[in-house]
Amino acid sequence: MIMPLGRPMVPLIIVTMATRATLPTMTPRSGHVPRTAGLFLLLALLPVAALAQQPRLASGYWTRGLAGGWGHSWSHGVPGYGKTESDVRFVAFHPQLGRFVTDQLEISGEGTLLLYHHPKLEPAGGLALGGRYHIWSDRGWAPYVVGGAGLIWTTLDIAELDRTFNFQLLYGVGLRVVPPRGPGLIVELRNHHISNAGTAGENLGVNAATAIAGVQWVLR
Repeated sequence: MIMPLGRPMVPLIIVTMATRATLPTMTPRSGHVPRTAGLFLLLALLPVAALAQQPRLASGYWTRGLAGGWGHSWSHGVPGYGKTESDVRFVAFHPQLGRFVTDQLEISGEGTLLLYHHPKLEPAGGLALGGRYHIWSDRGWAPYVVGGAGLIWTTLDIAELDRTFNFQLLYGVGLRVVPPRGPGLIVELRNHHISNAGTAGENLGVNAATAIAGVQWVLR
């Protein structure tokens, strides 16, 4: 059927032209614009994704740090539970160096520098080897248990110590804050024990409750 030409066709032609004018014209070149923008966005997010996936603690990482604290003798530490009677107080400094042998276990060494200020001013110095076992390794903070043993020299003259050269034993719990970059923090509660391991005198030994805080760098 042949439709008559005339005014009835004019509205149809106008609507068709208006519809075409409102639709965006897609050319082969214009299709690259969203693809290019998406590619740049993906490249920008790659470093962020890699940083997020990098473990906070992992085997092979080295650590170094410096901690300080304060200690007070108490009778509830072991070994030698109930044998510490002298009132002993000191400030402590501990330079530390460690290496993670698994994602959660760090083997470390630390220097022990103590300055007793009660009952009188006396120094102490030594070295200890030990480690920290972290409950997890993939978060920004990690609880851990710590332990170590070593040698220590002190001129502190109290009934619990029978010689100048002694052994030291430390153990406790701590919390480590591990940022993606830069130094982190450690906080520990320790029992610090000094005795001569039965090599001289009565060997009562002295136990001290010690609070320690410091900065730590994780070298990835």
